[in-house]
Amino acid sequence: MAAYRERAITLVNDIATALADTGDEAAPDRKRLRDVAQDLTEMFFMVAVIGEFNAGKSTFVNAMLGDRLLPTGITPTTEYIELIRYNEQPQRVPVVREDGLREWAHPNTGAEGVAIVDTPGTGSVFARHEKIAKDFLHRSDLVIFVISAKRAFAETERMYLELAKNYGKKIILVVNQVDLLEEDQRQEVRRFIDNQVKQTLNLEPLIFMVSAKNALDAAESELGGNVTDSGLEAVRAHLRGVYHESSPARQKLLSQLDTALQLVRKYSTESQERTDLVNLDVIKVRDVERELQQQSLGLETRMKEAGENIRDVLEGVRQRGLTFIDANLNIRRIGRGIKREELQAEFDEAVIGRSLQDINDNARDYVNAVVDQSRLYWRSVIDRLNKLQDLMDQEVGGLDTAIYGEQRESLQNAIRIAEGELKSYSSGRVVNDLESVFTSNLNGFQNSALFTLGGVVTMIVAVATPGGLAAFPLVMPALVIGAAVTAVFSVPMVRYLRKVVRDTKAAFNTKVDGLIENYEKSLDELTAKERIRLNQYGTQILTPIFSRLDVLSRRYAEQKTTFTEFEEQIKALKADITSDA
Repeated sequence: MAAYRERAITLVNDIATALADTGDEAAPDRKRLRDVAQDLTEMFFMVAVIGEFNAGKSTFVNAMLGDRLLPTGITPTTEYIELIRYNEQPQRVPVVREDGLREWAHPNTGAEGVAIVDTPGTGSVFARHEKIAKDFLHRSDLVIFVISAKRAFAETERMYLELAKNYGKKIILVVNQVDLLEEDQRQEVRRFIDNQVKQTLNLEPLIFMVSAKNALDAAESELGGNVTDSGLEAVRAHLRGVYHESSPARQKLLSQLDTALQLVRKYSTESQERTDLVNLDVIKVRDVERELQQQSLGLETRMKEAGENIRDVLEGVRQRGLTFIDANLNIRRIGRGIKREELQAEFDEAVIGRSLQDINDNARDYVNAVVDQSRLYWRSVIDRLNKLQDLMDQEVGGLDTAIYGEQRESLQNAIRIAEGELKSYSSGRVVNDLESVFTSNLNGFQNSALFTLGGVVTMIVAVATPGGLAAFPLVMPALVIGAAVTAVFSVPMVRYLRKVVRDTKAAFNTKVDGLIENYEKSLDELTAKERIRLNQYGTQILTPIFSRLDVLSRRYAEQKTTFTEFEEQIKALKADITSDA
């Protein structure tokens, strides 16, 4: 048994050490495990008596001993944890131990190696008393929960029973002070307690109806201590059966390993829950990342639409311009004479028309679409990140404090940047930046239109002016000899005029192609800038969040693995102890 004890102590201490990696919240459980390891060195099988103050716990303990060893009274008298260890001779003057327990000794604890522990009353006006009782519960190997027949099953009793259940403790219920009730009332109280325990805690412990006062009085009387009528003998008989199942030392080991097992399972479950929560966080950040991609795709779609619209406008200018050249740069039109002002007005109306306004409208529509879509997008990002931060605020109790602090700071930084992006659209700065690009292009278009398309008018007027063809270097000297009219209508001049028309159209097409290219380039540059903003947000802001979430995920997965391994070790040790009975 000594070898098993050493294995158990080592294992429990290892588990306590591992809990240090789960955060400050695990400090109480680490202490509990250290207490368990210390108790295993002494190997007392501790029978802890728990209950509300004035439930008669100390009287019950004295009745079990058959001796008024512990002080009793109507006020909360027990403020220490009283440990009565087995000894052949009573020790009536207690010794305060280093761990704060007040130790007594008595031969009637039930068996060699068994210690009875009386705890301060729960529900006491002294909060310190209740804390002392609660903090000791994990060290017990068997819990006797004493309930007063006068006020059965208070909320604090339910809480302590649940705590004992969670620690995996053996529990029996003792309804004390039944001498104050009639027989029918006793049965009614018993049924009530039985139902409450089953319904609220899903427990079915043995319930004993006892009068500790009558038992103690009988033990001290000249009748020889017949306590049968008090109900106490049934409790003693049950405990004798427990002690005879196996040695108290073996039961001590198994009991405290059960406590360690419950704690290991608790933290194994928490590690899995933390992993699941972090994975949910990853999903939420991935949602934001997908929104980045969708936003980028949306920009591409809007850019293509705007580009196609502007191209259509300029293609319309092209077709009208070519038609205008054919209609005006011909012998018939030139022969009738041309007035520059009329031709210019006709050109402006027929060729340019609303094209400048249409381009401007399409450009503005694109800018507005980008801005509106970006506003909605950044609002969505802020909303999602705020929800993620709220979620992590709820998780903080289950997250490592240091890593959580970094993660929360990253989220807050991401939210600040997203809010800055939103403000940049709302302030008009981004709108102005976008519009300035289009304004520059529009001015360029106007200048090019006046220069290139207006050049068509100049060409036509020059050709239509008598002697005007001499201004062009391509005219051969022989073609300008004679009257202007003869020159205009000569066959060589007709051929030359056709060449002028072709060259004018080619120059016109080249200029329109250049305008289309410039606008497509401008649209692409604007879209690229937005994509860069989105990509920078993804790489500089979201990537670190992913990185920290990944650290958390790996950390919790490792913790889960560690606690699973501890669980298997505890089960293996329990199996060895049980098989060696």
